[in-house]
Amino acid sequence: MGRIADSTIKGFMYQFNLSLNEILKSTNEIIKIEGIIEDIDMINQENITAIQCKYHEEAEKFQWSKVSKPILQMLKTYTNSDGNNISFILYAFFPSEQLGEKVVSKNEINDMLNTRNIEYICDYVAHIKKIEDLEIKNLVSKERKTKEEKEKIRQYFIANEMEVLCNIDDFLNNRFCFIVGREYYELEAENKKLLCQNGFSQDDVNDIVFPNAIQKIASLSILKDNQARNTTKKELLEELKGIRKTAISRWTRELSNYKELLTNRRKQLGKNLNVNYRKRCFIFEPTQIENFEQEIVLFIKNYIDIYCCKPKLHIPAIFCILGYNKEKIDGLISRLYEKGIETETGYRGSVFYPEAFVKKPERKIGENWLQFKIKICSDSEECIEAINRNKQDDVFQVSEHLPEAFSIRDVNREILDVNSFSQIEYLLRIKDEVEI
Repeated sequence: MGRIADSTIKGFMYQFNLSLNEILKSTNEIIKIEGIIEDIDMINQENITAIQCKYHEEAEKFQWSKVSKPILQMLKTYTNSDGNNISFILYAFFPSEQLGEKVVSKNEINDMLNTRNIEYICDYVAHIKKIEDLEIKNLVSKERKTKEEKEKIRQYFIANEMEVLCNIDDFLNNRFCFIVGREYYELEAENKKLLCQNGFSQDDVNDIVFPNAIQKIASLSILKDNQARNTTKKELLEELKGIRKTAISRWTRELSNYKELLTNRRKQLGKNLNVNYRKRCFIFEPTQIENFEQEIVLFIKNYIDIYCCKPKLHIPAIFCILGYNKEKIDGLISRLYEKGIETETGYRGSVFYPEAFVKKPERKIGENWLQFKIKICSDSEECIEAINRNKQDDVFQVSEHLPEAFSIRDVNREILDVNSFSQIEYLLRIKDEVEI
């Protein structure tokens, strides 16, 4: 049934798939990923459809308590707005429930409003019901509440009958819909089918288009600028048509065909890796890679044995390690020296000299000797500037992000957002098998 195990990750992946599904089924709407109102905001002129997505794969039996929080959230938004231009959809998967619309009655809404859950009362119910007591009203308006203050609010709502500030009938009949959604892999299959219907071949959809679509939506979801999280069907399809590299990232490695994606990406990298005289730079985020500190020296040794073993043809690669300071760089240099690997850091004593860092190594072809076989640096401003001045041919980004000052203009950028050296070595053709 695929690779995903962690329920939180699967919840995000389900949301990304639903976002893609809504985009591919849309016409002229603007789709806001991680919307201002809900997970997905669909904007058509002045009208907004706000969709919240939930995935309850392990729920053996449906219970209204599983959906009371999102429904109360929507009811709060409806109450605090004029409600005329917003429609709400709760899209949730429950294995025991039949696909399609599920009716929510007024009695069930009233049960939710009469909850004794202290967080639900303070965060939602207190904004839906009319409060007569001024002290309670002031406590509710506080951004941060103590445990005692929350309990005081809860006791007030338990002890008193209060008027509901919104029209529940209008909300249920005209503004809200609860849809029991598709199972995860069914939704994924439907998205691939829709992509094929939009002009992509089945092979391209499996290997390139679908993984990049999921990665694009994941990337949009983390942007802070509200406008930047907007997209349309036309914009997304145009971008996907221009991509010829398989996306390898923390999100695409959750896909069921991840091993096939790695194999496809390995083939794509092969063309440039087969060229000897290319300037290459690796950007590593140590916290992203399992056992980074223990395995980085062996990885560098394995890389050198393949790609920097011919003084006449090869040139040293740069290994830039994000977050490393001078002390950690020096420690790595010592470990590499013990393995017989000479390095250049650009440092002479405690001072960094760009000209020393960018220089080419001395060579003795007859003795199969290079003065140094790699360059090691941190992401300090002076190191990044030196790399920018000595423009690279290939940048292998083994991280989610590059340093802001790093220039990728006129550079072949390869994003390999993986979490193990085993996968990196497989992609770089250092080893022929991969563990996932």
